[in-house]
Amino acid sequence: MNNFKSKKIGKVHNLANRLKKARLEKGMSLNDVKKEINIQKKYLEILEQGDYEKLPGSVYVRSWLKLYGNLLELPVSELLEDYKTQSIVNKKLQKITKENNKESIYNNILKPKVVKMVITIFIFFGLLGYLAWSINNILKPPYINIIEPSNNHKTTDSIITIFGNTMPESQLTINNEIILLDKEGNFKKEINLMFGLNYLEINAKKKYSKIKEIKLNILREK
Repeated sequence: MNNFKSKKIGKVHNLANRLKKARLEKGMSLNDVKKEINIQKKYLEILEQGDYEKLPGSVYVRSWLKLYGNLLELPVSELLEDYKTQSIVNKKLQKITKENNKESIYNNILKPKVVKMVITIFIFFGLLGYLAWSINNILKPPYINIIEPSNNHKTTDSIITIFGNTMPESQLTINNEIILLDKEGNFKKEINLMFGLNYLEINAKKKYSKIKEIKLNILREK
């Protein structure tokens, strides 16, 4: 024997209407109900609309349904059962809606028009980044690496040789004299020293770049 008991689905959906209908049959307004069971009017309105997700929580809903059901002389157990079923249905509907929204967003993202737009944006910003890098590379001053001598070097020699390197495409000067570079950017220059402190100014510059400047102080002692 099949003991399964069927339940009308419509009953679940009519829970909110059932409360409202019973209230109206008793000739009560929401303000009247508020005075009788001390539930805020906005919560009573939500109960009669069936938007239970807008209420503080399941514990409050069950408590209010008991109070409301007793006031309206409705079977509380049926109200609570209907609320339980309605909550389950609402959760499933929310889950389905959420999944459908995700799928819709995913499908919209994968539309050829959207994919083309995204690729275009990536290419645009890629070219923009490359252009910025190229401009910076053009304007950036070249490096100067002095191998010998060190700054504040002391010597008794009348001549000192400066060894170093820079970028091959640079124009290098020492005290405004142009110095030739080899293919790798290396340079070598002999400098006559006077007694006392000698100031050497070494500059390097590419065609459109800023100037890189290094100053050396060489002391020739007697």
